[in-house]
Amino acid sequence: MRKRYKFILLLSITCTILSLVLASVSFSFAVNYEKNNKEETVETIGDFDRLFYEENFNYFDVSDFAEKEINTVDISAKQYVNNTISITDTDFKISDKLLNEIYETINSYGKKNSFYMVSLNDGMSVGYNVDSVYETASSIKAPYALYIYKEIANGNIDRNHLIEYKTKHENKGTGSVKNNEFGTQLTVEELVYHSLYESDNVAHIMLHDEFGVKGYNNMLKSLGTKQLYLSSSNPWGFTSPRSAAILWQDIYNFSITNKEGIEFLNILSNVMYNYYEEVVPDLPSASKAGFASKDVVVTGIIFDENPYIAISVANTGGNISTNKQVIKLIEHMDAIMTEYETYLNTNEKTS
Repeated sequence: MRKRYKFILLLSITCTILSLVLASVSFSFAVNYEKNNKEETVETIGDFDRLFYEENFNYFDVSDFAEKEINTVDISAKQYVNNTISITDTDFKISDKLLNEIYETINSYGKKNSFYMVSLNDGMSVGYNVDSVYETASSIKAPYALYIYKEIANGNIDRNHLIEYKTKHENKGTGSVKNNEFGTQLTVEELVYHSLYESDNVAHIMLHDEFGVKGYNNMLKSLGTKQLYLSSSNPWGFTSPRSAAILWQDIYNFSITNKEGIEFLNILSNVMYNYYEEVVPDLPSASKAGFASKDVVVTGIIFDENPYIAISVANTGGNISTNKQVIKLIEHMDAIMTEYETYLNTNEKTS
C-alpha cells in the first residue's frame, strides 16, 4: 500500500509540474501569437514598406528577353476575321490537331470568349474575336496605374503625394485599404501598389478620384485604343482584347525606357492573382486580371523565349467555370507559342 501511495503521490506531483510547464508554454505562445498578429495587422493595412518591396521582390530586366528598343507593332492596324482563329505577319500555321482542340474549347463553352496573343519580337499574332467588348473589371487598374507612373516619371505627379481615404471611396470589394479609418492618408505610391498587387478597389477609386480621366483618356487616344476609356463618374469601363494588347505593348515599351517603367513592370510581375502561373509557373510573367459579374479578363505578358502579350477573356455562364475557360485559353496560347518557336528554330537552321 505504501509503495502504491508513493507512486500515486509521485504521479500527482509530476502531473502538477507538467501542468504548470504546459500552462507557462501556452501563455507564452498566446502572448507571442497575439503580438505577431497585432504586428501583421499594422503592416498589412494601408502600409507600403518600400524597403521591404525593394529587397524582396523578384526583379527581372526586360533586356534579358528583348533588345532595348521601342516595340512598334501596329496592333491597331492588324486585320482579323470574326469568329475565326486568325494569324498575321507570319507564314506559320497552327497544327491541325491543336487548331481543332482550340475550336472545340471555344465552341463548346456556350458563351462569348476571346483570346489574343502578339509576339513582342516580330509582331506575329494569333487571335479570336479580338474586338469583342467586355467589362474591364479590375484589369482597368493596369492602364490607369500606367498613366500614374508615366506622370511620376515625367515629374507631374509626386509619388509621395498624400490622398485621404473618404467615405465616398468606400467599396466592399477586393483589397485591404478599406480596413483603414476614414481620414487615413496614403501616398500615391502606396495606392498604386495596393491597386495592382492585391487588386485593391478602394485604392483604384481613390486614384481615379484624385487625378481624374482627362490625362488618362488622352494617353489612350495617343495609343489608338478604342476601349478602356473612363468617365469621371465611372472608374471601370470596358475593354477588348485588341485594346488591352495595345496597352500592354505600351507597358512593355515603358519598362525599357526608364527606371519607373521597370518598377511598374515588377509590381505587375508579382501580383497576387496571376493566371499565367497556373499554366507556365516556370516562366516570368506580368499580369492584371479582372473578375466582373459578367466576365473574367486576364491581360499581360508572358516572358517566354519569345515574349508575347496574352489576353484571355470569357463571359460567365458557360458549361464550365469562367476561370477554367480563361485558363484553357491560356494553355492553348502556350501550345501555339511552343509550335511557333519550333517553326522559328526550324527555319533558322534551314536558312
